[in-house]
Amino acid sequence: MKKFLCFLVLPFVLLLGLGAQGVSAEEPYLGYFKDSMQELIDLNILRGVPVNGGIDYKPDETITRLEFSILMLRVLDQEDIEITKVTNFKDVKKTDWFYEAVQRAAQLKITSGKSDGTFAPKEHVTREQIASMMNNVLEQKGIVLPEGDISTFSDYKKVSSYAGTSMKRIVGARILAGTNNKLNPQGDADRGMTSAFLVRMLDVLKKGEKPVSPKYYVGTATATETVKGKEYPSFADAKAAATGANQVVLKDNKIIYMKKGQVTNSSLSAILDIKDKSVSGSTLIGLEKGTAAEYIESDEHSVKVKFGKRTGFVKMENALLIPEIQVKGRSYYKVTKGYIYHYTFNSFTNTYYAPYKYGKSDSDMPEGEYYSDNGSTYTNKTDGKKYTAYQYFNMMPLYTKTSYTAEELNNFVKENKPDWIKTEVVLETMGNKFKAIEAEHNINAMYLLAHAIHETKWGTNEKALVRNNLFGIGAQDGTDGLIEFDSYDECLDTLVFNLITKKEDNYFLESSYRYHEAFLGNKDLGMNVFYATDPYWGQKIAGFMNQIDEKLGGKERNKYDIAITLVENAKTKVRKTPTVPLDHSNILYQLKWTGTPVLVLDTVVTEKEGTWLEVVPKNIEGVEYSSKAYMYSHGGPASHGEKNMGRIELAK
Repeated sequence: MKKFLCFLVLPFVLLLGLGAQGVSAEEPYLGYFKDSMQELIDLNILRGVPVNGGIDYKPDETITRLEFSILMLRVLDQEDIEITKVTNFKDVKKTDWFYEAVQRAAQLKITSGKSDGTFAPKEHVTREQIASMMNNVLEQKGIVLPEGDISTFSDYKKVSSYAGTSMKRIVGARILAGTNNKLNPQGDADRGMTSAFLVRMLDVLKKGEKPVSPKYYVGTATATETVKGKEYPSFADAKAAATGANQVVLKDNKIIYMKKGQVTNSSLSAILDIKDKSVSGSTLIGLEKGTAAEYIESDEHSVKVKFGKRTGFVKMENALLIPEIQVKGRSYYKVTKGYIYHYTFNSFTNTYYAPYKYGKSDSDMPEGEYYSDNGSTYTNKTDGKKYTAYQYFNMMPLYTKTSYTAEELNNFVKENKPDWIKTEVVLETMGNKFKAIEAEHNINAMYLLAHAIHETKWGTNEKALVRNNLFGIGAQDGTDGLIEFDSYDECLDTLVFNLITKKEDNYFLESSYRYHEAFLGNKDLGMNVFYATDPYWGQKIAGFMNQIDEKLGGKERNKYDIAITLVENAKTKVRKTPTVPLDHSNILYQLKWTGTPVLVLDTVVTEKEGTWLEVVPKNIEGVEYSSKAYMYSHGGPASHGEKNMGRIELAK
């Protein structure tokens, strides 16, 4: 929290004091925009003041109109120019220490002050004022930026008339960006954010020329190429003209609109980051490079896509649009000899990966190839018939204990590791540790082993072993972020912390934004939503769990029935008794998401209220429910003084 007294004293000193070359006792705090701030510091544009033997740059404090004007003088290298024209501002006196700086800024037309005749040096500079001053400077340098479309931002009408053109140009050049689909034109800018704006502006100045306006074409996509056709003055004109099934719109050489097809990562992005309501919104899911999402629609700046049940938006610059006629492959499932195998396709490299064994096929699905968005509902590639085949271990809540012992888990690895592994691997000795976690925290030990097998390639991944990291903790696409631990025990402690203890972003408790129910799942629901960008991470681990169970006697698979919650946009209640008192006194807890799986112990039919299912309670992280747990299924009155009962059904 800023202290008011310091706020009044420091604003001018902070950016106008000693240069960055001053001796620092330790690395200065530069905040989120540290790279931009450091670049300006190195150029001696941004300066701080000495504090306790170091230099303080206050990246999180707001910036004033005077401070920003002086920064612009430094960007132009005009901090000491001769004053040949004086502008009289009501609130700037010749005796003010900043008088000359204000006059130079006015002389260079960086700013002409405010409409009431004041300069307002102590007033916080707004984002639209920054855009206006930057545009003025660029025009002085002979650089006239093309106007971008700001109508995609929800508050674009709040931009003041004087700043309209400037905002369009500065946003169009990506010097200033919106946040959460808003421009926030009257919002203040802090020092760190302002540094980022200035660095981007410097890049434009370095080019020293008017940016070339993009050209729009209607093209025709064939199976092997896209043929560029007639040029149009705008995206809207080109889109209106692209009426053919295989016609597309290109912005220069990039496809930005098509009728149907796939969307994957462009070369600029390590993952396909899908946002909720706009490209500035919250992340719904991230997909690893080469994973294809379904194209819905697009404009110049964003693409609307669908993956599984989730629909969201991707920045156009990070997206590669593949027209339907140019799609070279698609991930599919194959049922053969009683098992389901998954063949995944990389749409960036146009290659299929070796299949992984997902699980058993004991439904009525005939042998053949199938498409599926979620690994549960399938469409036959040949005749279009639809089937449902939930995989038990992909749906099983992970707060259930396995009946397999530590010795059995160890023996599974010893006896079933791939033939190319000739030596003992660490996973042959981890059974006791996995069972200890299960006993203390109710996290399934068989899942822990399967997770470690997947992340370490059966305990052979050298990078994982050197870093004592069995679970891919810290790994990120496009980076070497795999965390190094001093021991496997430390790694296990961190996994438990990440799964259930770390309150702000764990995977098993509702208090966390990462929480999408405590089962493996996929990108619709489950740990896989945020644990991995591989959309089939949960299915692959479930496949290993199925192998473990099959080799150890098949005691776990289908041990319980699994039911899933049905009600959309409502929490489903878990109760102490199979009844619904009006005072809700018997509610144990609630399940947040539609489609959440629960383990069924018994079916209870009551004459008055219909059918209830007794379920395994969510005992995790020290919570042990002493009573039984029930969920309403069907057959009773539609309401018991409640709007919604929260029904579930068995997953077959």
